[in-house]
Amino acid sequence: MSKRLLSIMLMISTLALTLSAQEKIEDPFEATRVKGDQSISIDIGGFVPLFVLDNTGTPISPSNMSIGAAFSVQYRYMLGKNFAIGGSGAGSFVTTVGGGTLFLAPIAITGAWIWSREPMEYEVSAELGMNIMRLYGNGLISPIAKFGGGISRFVDSSWSIGFKLNWWFVPEIHLGAYSNLTSYANFLEFSIGANYHF
Repeated sequence: MSKRLLSIMLMISTLALTLSAQEKIEDPFEATRVKGDQSISIDIGGFVPLFVLDNTGTPISPSNMSIGAAFSVQYRYMLGKNFAIGGSGAGSFVTTVGGGTLFLAPIAITGAWIWSREPMEYEVSAELGMNIMRLYGNGLISPIAKFGGGISRFVDSSWSIGFKLNWWFVPEIHLGAYSNLTSYANFLEFSIGANYHF
C-alpha cells in the first residue's frame, strides 16, 4: 500500500512540476509601464571632472578640479511602455586647486528609453537645460546637456533602487571682451538612488 501511495504522489508531483513549467511567466511589473504612469527618483553620488576644453577646443590640462559630489531629483511621465519624458533638478560641486568650490545647479527636461526584464529595469537617457554656476562668488547661467544610462531593481511594484552613470557637458560661454574665457567642461556623475513609481 505504501509503495502504491508513494508512486501516486511521485506522479502527481511530476505532473504538477510539468504544468507549472509550461505556464507563461508574466512580468508583474510590466503592467506598470503604460502611458500615464509616473515616477520620482532621488539620486546621490560622486562627481568626477574629466577634461576641460578652452575656446579653441584645446584641452586644458590639468583641469585643476578634484572629485566632488552630486545629487538630483527627477520626475518622469510615461508616454508609452518604453518612452518617458520629464524634468530634473540637480546640484553638484567640486573643489579647485585654489581652494574654491565650483557649484553647478542644472534644471533640465529629460527623455528616457526604458525597458525591463523582471525584476530589473534598464534605461538610456538625455537631458537638456540651463545650468547655474558659481565660483568665488561669481555666477553664470549657461546651457547644459547630460547623457547616460542606468540599471535598477524592483523591490516591489512601487519601489526600485538602482545605479546611474551620466556624462555632463557644461559649456561656460562668455561674450564680447570676455569671449576668450569660454570653455567646455566635461564631468562624469555616478550615483545610487531610489525610484517611486505611481
